[in-house]
Amino acid sequence: MLICTEFILNVRPLFFLKSFLMLSLIFGGVGLYATHHIATQYQDKVVSKELKDAANKANLQIESELAKFKQIPNLLRHDPRLLTFLTSNEPKQNLNELLLEWSSQSLADAIYIHDRTGKVIASSNYLKPRTFLGENFAFRPYFSEAIQGNQAQYVALGALSNIRGYFISSPLTVDGEIAGVITVKVSLENIEAILASNSFEIMILDSNKIVFLSTNKRWLYQAFRPLNEAQQFEVNQNRQYGRNTIQIINEFKTLIAPNASVPHSQLLSHHAFKLYPIAVENRDYQVIALKEARIGQIKVLQADFIFLIIYSLLALIAWSWRQTYTAKIALTDLNKHLEHTVDKRTQYLQHSNQQLQKTIFQYQESKLKLKQTEQELTQTAKLAVLGELSASINHEINQPLAALRTYSENSLKLLEMNQTDMVKSNLQKMIELNLSIGEIIARLKVFTRKVNQEEHHVANLHDAVSNATSILSAAMIKQGITLRLSAIPENILLSIHPTELEQVLVNLIHNAAQALNQHPSPQIGIDWYLSNDQCELVIWDNGPGIASEQLPKLFDPFFTTKPEGLGLGLSISKRIIEAYSGEIQAKTRKPSGMQFSLLLTAQTIFNTPNNAPTKINE
Repeated sequence: MLICTEFILNVRPLFFLKSFLMLSLIFGGVGLYATHHIATQYQDKVVSKELKDAANKANLQIESELAKFKQIPNLLRHDPRLLTFLTSNEPKQNLNELLLEWSSQSLADAIYIHDRTGKVIASSNYLKPRTFLGENFAFRPYFSEAIQGNQAQYVALGALSNIRGYFISSPLTVDGEIAGVITVKVSLENIEAILASNSFEIMILDSNKIVFLSTNKRWLYQAFRPLNEAQQFEVNQNRQYGRNTIQIINEFKTLIAPNASVPHSQLLSHHAFKLYPIAVENRDYQVIALKEARIGQIKVLQADFIFLIIYSLLALIAWSWRQTYTAKIALTDLNKHLEHTVDKRTQYLQHSNQQLQKTIFQYQESKLKLKQTEQELTQTAKLAVLGELSASINHEINQPLAALRTYSENSLKLLEMNQTDMVKSNLQKMIELNLSIGEIIARLKVFTRKVNQEEHHVANLHDAVSNATSILSAAMIKQGITLRLSAIPENILLSIHPTELEQVLVNLIHNAAQALNQHPSPQIGIDWYLSNDQCELVIWDNGPGIASEQLPKLFDPFFTTKPEGLGLGLSISKRIIEAYSGEIQAKTRKPSGMQFSLLLTAQTIFNTPNNAPTKINE
């Protein structure tokens, strides 16, 4: 093609284009046909080998599983204990127990004994609701062959259990005469499980070419080829698959003609599947491996597509080689125009860059203002909580102040009476009351102070919970709330500012306390869980909770279920927790109440064996 292209390089452009396209199409068509043919043959060889290997593997797996059970009837029929039961009047219950022991040891689905009429006189499943005891299986071929002195193997659907089984039977001989038949049933469900493959379908056909094992459940108990009347009568007579009519698998109706044998050791092509039946020594079944034909067709199409890409690239290379000289001339003019365009674009970009820098500066200023506003809003939320608690805090401080006044007045009177010992006692109590007031004020000062972002953000979980509950203790005592607080070690440190953690805890506990107003037996609980480097803190109550449709809006700003609420507490709490890469979640409790979970990073891990999660919540 390149020689022809070089030959016509100097011909007029239009004529050259037509000639180039025509030659490209001719050579491309021939090459595509050859590529498709070779790829199809190669893919058939690959699929044939894969399917052959898959079929042989499945056959070996089946033979290996069945080989475990094939000699069991021959071995068991010579057991003197079995012969003793048959020739004596010992209770059949002992024989049932012996068969159950054999079944458990051999992992067989069932082992049972027929008398000469086919009636089951003993069975390993005698304890099960659908026991074989008393059933007559004379219609089964495995019995009719064994009672004639032959070992029999048969595949069928259980008449009682409706479970597929491989039946192996041997005659029971007493003094040279056949006294009955022993049968071992092997469940095929376990065998089918080992045939599963990611790339192939496996089907196992019986002597009538009916599928009794398959990785595709739709094909079970359907025929691979049409059955003649004799075969259909035999299947119905033996009640082999529990169906009156055996249908043909839709996908293979036209693949094998009626009464024709299924070819083996060769690849069979079908519009939907590639099939490979193998020859097996045991003619009771035949193994077929299948693979969807579209998988191979896709690979052939991929080869065709690759050829088209490569051929197109070669054609483009040839065409571009022809156009190189013309392009060089045009490139010179283009460079001049491009330089002019680049100058203009550079000026535009410089102007845009200046505008962008101004925008970034404005954005940073806005971000700083927003951060300051959020801090102020957080501080406002803390003060709002303290405002709601002011009555109980005022009561908590007024009590020791009133006591101080009383002790002071008493001390003056006692001094007049020269009762110095009692004055000393009063002064000691006044000092204690003064310290108590100082502690209350100190807690409030710590809680209300603004957070300094330059501080080290590590909070002691024990101290944070203790301070938060102390702030709200008076309000909870006034409401009669029972606080269920799990013991918290003092060495658990969380990656969050202590004051902000206390603010979140005060918000959540205060909300819980408000929800418990008018509750006959109010309770608030604080539990904690520690796993690896994560700590979960849970605050719950037994209040009325909220409706499930309101849960998604619970953390939205200004959403509140209280008439006097601002709707900022939970929103700010969520912002605080997420600012430290944590999570806060809310859900309803059963039978009633709410539960809020805080998930934060723990810097000091509580010692537990083998890094097992610590859970203290009861």
